[in-house]
Order: sequence, then C-alpha cells, then structure tokens
Amino acid sequence: MSETVVRLATFEDASDIAALIRALDLHYGGPEVAQPLEPTQTMVERSMREQEGTRYALACRSGRPVGLACFAVLRPGFKLSGLLFIKELFVEGEARGQAVGGVLMRWLADHARAQGLTRIDLTTDGTNTGAQAFYERLGAERMNKVFYRFNLSTDVLTGD
Repeated sequence: MSETVVRLATFEDASDIAALIRALDLHYGGPEVAQPLEPTQTMVERSMREQEGTRYALACRSGRPVGLACFAVLRPGFKLSGLLFIKELFVEGEARGQAVGGVLMRWLADHARAQGLTRIDLTTDGTNTGAQAFYERLGAERMNKVFYRFNLSTDVLTGD
C-alpha cells in the first residue's frame, strides 16, 4: 500500500486543488452545485496570488493528489495564540478508508503547532454524521456553539 504524503500546496498545484474542490462539490452538492473546473481553478489561483489567508494542504498517494484541506490561520485567539480553522477537508472516494483523512489532520496539527497555534476549529453539517464520528475518533471535542451566516447576495449589512 502506498504511503500518504501531505504538503503545503504551491501555486503550481492550483489545477490539482481545483479538481479536488470540484470533486468535493460534486460529492456534497451534486452537479447542480459544482462549478466547472475553469472558474474553480481561477478562484484557487486568485486566493493564492492575493494571499488572502486561504491555504491548501494536499495529500498525495503514489504522487497523485487524493485529499485536500482548505484552512486559514486566525488570530488573535485565546491568549493571543491563534488557531487554525479548517474550512474543507476532503478525500476522494477511491482513497477513503486508507487513513488519508487522519494523515491530513495530523499534518494540520503539526503545522499549527509549528506556528505556535493552540487549537484547530472546524464545523460540519449537522447531518454529516460520518465526518462528526471521524473527528470525534481523532479526539475532537464537540462544542456547544451557534453558527451564523450572513448571505451577502441579499441586502443584509448594506449600511442602510
């Protein structure tokens, strides 16, 4: 069995990242939600070029990308220590059950610790019990928080 190698993605990885993001969108939202590959890659390149805070980690097996973490470092955090927020964690279907997700999570934890960060935060959909069980198996603590969203495509927060 091939070893999983995780690394911080570079601009040269934008097409691989875009393909994994599209696979993620197809998996969770279906073809009516997933954007075509070209605008997805444009978004990835823009996020990397503008250094907006989005970072990507790629998990590869036999040199082929099979998993992805989209994350950001947020500060100040508890006692100014900051945190790593995971927006997306995804493993392609054929690589599931091969510990890729666990390797990605351990890499993220090591990456965070190396930057002096003291925690990792993430959310899951309430119905995604598989992801919840995965995170809890790794030792994550379920928090009693309320999640809010402002839909900026409507007239919320316009200053009127």
